[in-house]
Amino acid sequence: MENSSLTRNGSEITLTVKISAAEVQAAFSRIKQKALREIKLPGFRPGKAPPELAEKQLNEDALAEELFQELIPPAYTRAVVENKVNPIIPPQITVKSFQKETELVFEAKTAEAPKVLLGDYLRAVRGLRGKIVFGPDGKPLESGEKVTASQVLERLREAAKVDLPPALIDYEVQRMLSSLVEQVNSLGLTVDQYLSSQGKKVEELQKEYHDLAERNLKDEFILSQIAREAKITVSEQEITDAIEAAPDEKVKEGLRTERGQAYLEDVIRKRKTIEHLLKIAEGS
Repeated sequence: MENSSLTRNGSEITLTVKISAAEVQAAFSRIKQKALREIKLPGFRPGKAPPELAEKQLNEDALAEELFQELIPPAYTRAVVENKVNPIIPPQITVKSFQKETELVFEAKTAEAPKVLLGDYLRAVRGLRGKIVFGPDGKPLESGEKVTASQVLERLREAAKVDLPPALIDYEVQRMLSSLVEQVNSLGLTVDQYLSSQGKKVEELQKEYHDLAERNLKDEFILSQIAREAKITVSEQEITDAIEAAPDEKVKEGLRTERGQAYLEDVIRKRKTIEHLLKIAEGS
């Protein structure tokens, strides 16, 4: 059995979970016995070597790692349910205390969706004006540019307050960096080579990604909140139409999955929300 406690810093959450010594000992014993059965020593069949010889072949760090993999995920899941939290990112796990004969203590840092205060966003959006083009007589022409989505988003960020938890920003930055590494490696380059070609340092890239992640996350939560308030929904037919518009059957198969449909629903809702805001900005 285990017990857990929770601390909050805004929407950032830290769960401290303690797994009892009895459960740790029982799990470690199972893992150790399994490892002993797989030990191969010259002159002995697998699992038949004398214990005093077989135990010398065991890797204590590997056993501990297997123990963590067995005990921590379900303990974390139970702690989430027990404390009634709704994480939106995977946890950052830190083992705080571990001995084979005592309890296992770990911390799990994660985040819930932050609170969004939209402010008077309708007034902010209505105050937008597109780029005005003036004619030779000094009067504005009808060919002036309309309000853009980027203008709307910028004005929303100014009007709204979103308390983004650092753990969420860090997670998004790491996701972006991992994607960059995959793209760079696919080109046969290292990250260092890529940065050199761009004339950037690692610290500059991290700062750039941090700012981009913060901006994108703010946009995400602001638009989601507006969609809820404006009751903007996505129909099954809209999702079906989007799937059918995919370029090939392989992409369509991916979009038909539960995850793919959830992704499409999110994309379509954002588009409809921005269209809704553009109409407000244009006074229609």
